[in-house]
Amino acid sequence: MRAVVLTNQQSNQNALVSKLARHVQIVAVVHSRNIPKKKPTIWKRFGAFRGKVAVRAWGGRLLDAWKDMLRRYEAGYEPFRAAPVLEVDNVNDERTFEMIDEARPELVIVSGTNIVGRKLISHSQKYGSILNLHTGISPYVKGGPNCTNWCLAKGWFHLIGNTVMWLDAGVDSGELIATERTPLDGSESLADLHWKVMEHAHDMYVHTAARLKGGASVPRVPQYEVAEGIEFRSADWTGMKMKLAVRNFDRGYRRYFENVSQYADAEAVKLFPLDRG
Repeated sequence: MRAVVLTNQQSNQNALVSKLARHVQIVAVVHSRNIPKKKPTIWKRFGAFRGKVAVRAWGGRLLDAWKDMLRRYEAGYEPFRAAPVLEVDNVNDERTFEMIDEARPELVIVSGTNIVGRKLISHSQKYGSILNLHTGISPYVKGGPNCTNWCLAKGWFHLIGNTVMWLDAGVDSGELIATERTPLDGSESLADLHWKVMEHAHDMYVHTAARLKGGASVPRVPQYEVAEGIEFRSADWTGMKMKLAVRNFDRGYRRYFENVSQYADAEAVKLFPLDRG
């Protein structure tokens, strides 16, 4: 199966591409710098500046955990160079369309880009299917900037997990292929937590690609049939939310896993585990 991967240059994405290449034929990789096509307004630039200040003041431990995860991947995986690599400022760049036309992939695999526009989705579907990976459990937790951290801020430890879906033009809103909680036991540090979530996400994505290559039947579950859910926005990820995420992790994370059977909310979540057979 010929596949094109739309992603970014972070080491966790390099690792994902390398893992996928063991199961499908990667014929091209597009690295997006995720720069908006429209110049941000003064208010958005102020919001970005305020976010950086908040991270320094309140989100240091969360940022350190993410960096630790990236270092682990950097140590274990080289950048993927076994196929043509295109670098663009925005995934919806015209050169991405040209790469899709040249490669004619049966599968387009998306991870870590800015929002893929409707036009690019439609263009990709001329040749095959297009998938998306979301490090959160849709439809319950969608958006960004990081749904694992949002789950910590909300105290929703039962919603830490991942989703593989068919891509549509919404935000983490495509028809579901699989949703799973990340296997956790409460002993994790913040760094371990992010590592386990990402490794679990890779495992789900790789097995999905392998099933598609093998011609297996793959689900299409509309999210509206599951739950309404919440779409989080990066603009709402404030210093206080960061502080709350760290506090909840310190005070409640381990205790939750010691008494998980007592939490009815965990039982109410409808999941669609991936068939790895």
